[in-house]
Amino acid sequence: MPQTLGAVASFLVLVAPGIVFELLRERRRAGYKESPFREAARVALGSLTFTLLSCALLLGTGALVRAAFRTDVVVPLDRLVTGGAAYARSHLTLVVTSVVAELAVACVLAALADRLLAHRGREITSVRQQTAWHQVFRHDRPPGTVPWVHVHLTDGTSFFGFLRSHTASGPPDERELVLEGTSLTYLGKPLDGGDEHVEEAIGERWARVVVPANQIKYLRIQYRDRVTGELVAVRRD
Repeated sequence: MPQTLGAVASFLVLVAPGIVFELLRERRRAGYKESPFREAARVALGSLTFTLLSCALLLGTGALVRAAFRTDVVVPLDRLVTGGAAYARSHLTLVVTSVVAELAVACVLAALADRLLAHRGREITSVRQQTAWHQVFRHDRPPGTVPWVHVHLTDGTSFFGFLRSHTASGPPDERELVLEGTSLTYLGKPLDGGDEHVEEAIGERWARVVVPANQIKYLRIQYRDRVTGELVAVRRD
């Protein structure tokens, strides 16, 4: 394990490109379980590949600039090896700039590799790690709108209302959904008993309805303007 601050920084610089590549790839493919050793080995291999390519590009560019303008824009590898710590101390700004440039180029190469693999694999959609509730309630919601939700329960009854909040994570059966609004509506058997089915506006009497996820059969969602309440169409892309 790295013991000094410099060693920690060097370690992070070396593994960052591989981590960037894996995070980008996970947006287009479902995650799968594997041993920590295999995951770490894949990140390390990717980081090594992108780091070597980045170093080769920067050293080649630096050699061309030095030959043309007699100045160093990146650390010359031969001078760093022969000068060691003394050279690094006397050219600290150049060393830091070179490390930052190498990291940036390596991460850009990782992003380009991800795009190339996605294009070759004809991957046109993204795989998101969030729940479907997060997707439709937060990500797909047009700006300035509020989700209007129809919650159909397993007993055949329904609630209609504006989304107040929902549980974003945790076991699916332990999540909850909260509806509100003066137009909050209940559809089903009367809440005070009886056999006939009714449609009852309960928003004037009840401020919130909390629905446990394990009682939900399905959800239907509209997006309505926050001010006017009018239906807002969802962009299909």
